[in-house]
Order: sequence, then structure tokens, then C-alpha cells
Amino acid sequence: MLLPEYPEWEMLPHKLSKDEAENPYQVLDELFDYAHLPEMRILLWDWLKTTVSGNYPALDLRERTSMLALYDMVLKTIEAAHILHIRHKAGHN
Repeated sequence: MLLPEYPEWEMLPHKLSKDEAENPYQVLDELFDYAHLPEMRILLWDWLKTTVSGNYPALDLRERTSMLALYDMVLKTIEAAHILHIRHKAGHN
């Protein structure tokens, strides 16, 4: 699959701190300190059910806050994975 070209700034992390960008494994640690793998599966399933069903008013403040935190962590994890991918492709394991 041919990927579109993006401006260089778009390929840089937007959510990661300088420290997280230098040590992307730190982001993975933060993600799994937040929730273990089985909990992460449940959170993602609840997130999907909520967004697909559009049942936002049924969420209480704690649930909405949790979903927003999860979104932020998932985005940071994707950016960290991108850094690891680029390093791997460049031979910097």
C-alpha cells in the first residue's frame, strides 16, 4: 500500500514529552501501570461500545474522565510505537 506524503512536522510526536520521545518504552510502562492487559481489553471494549452506540449521556463523570485518559494514553502509545518503528527500520534497535 502506497502511503501519502505528509509534512515532516506531521510525522513527529505531538503528545509525547521530550523524555517520552527519547524513551518510548516509558509510555508503555505508563499505559500498563494505568491498567493491566485484561483491564485494558475491558476499557477498550467499553470505549468502542459507547462510541458506536452513541450512549454518551449514560456515562458518569468518572467514566468519561477514564475514557478521555485512555484516549490520551492510546495516542501516546501509538506515537511511541511509531518512534520504535522508525528506530527499528533505521537499525537502531
